[in-house]
Amino acid sequence: MANNKILVPLNQSEFSQKITPCLEKFIPASENDIILYFVTKPPSGVGFGEPDLGAGYTPMPGDESVTPTLHPIYASQQEDSIRAQVKSELEAIVNRLGKAGYNVSVLVGFDKDPVAAILREISNSKIDLVAMSTLARVGPTRFFFKSMADKISQEAKIPVLLITPRKE
Repeated sequence: MANNKILVPLNQSEFSQKITPCLEKFIPASENDIILYFVTKPPSGVGFGEPDLGAGYTPMPGDESVTPTLHPIYASQQEDSIRAQVKSELEAIVNRLGKAGYNVSVLVGFDKDPVAAILREISNSKIDLVAMSTLARVGPTRFFFKSMADKISQEAKIPVLLITPRKE
């Protein structure tokens, strides 16, 4: 039987990562795979980047004069850079969960609407559970500032585990 798939939406805040100790405590590693999902706005490409004047290239005698020139930076290059940065930033969590026996993967998505991206990933990857941290706003604050967690818990057609970490 295939393991359950747990989607854990994360951002760059330490707060969003506070769900992971709860997963370790309550979700058995032997039956569940964890997908750490980071969603950010799509890059647009920045046009042209500055040349690297510190590259250390020294022309050899007889070489034509070489001058640094601007080069294009494409959105796909920025996406690759963001993916690598996210994987690097989440490496400690991936290693900790891996040592606990979980099969962990990191997925980076690019979308202007993170809630839509998460809901789409739930459907596309046949996710069984979403687990995330929330601030647990109440009253008028909750009404005016609906959180991503609120929207996902209302729109997802699967169980959503929300935790409110204690303030330390």
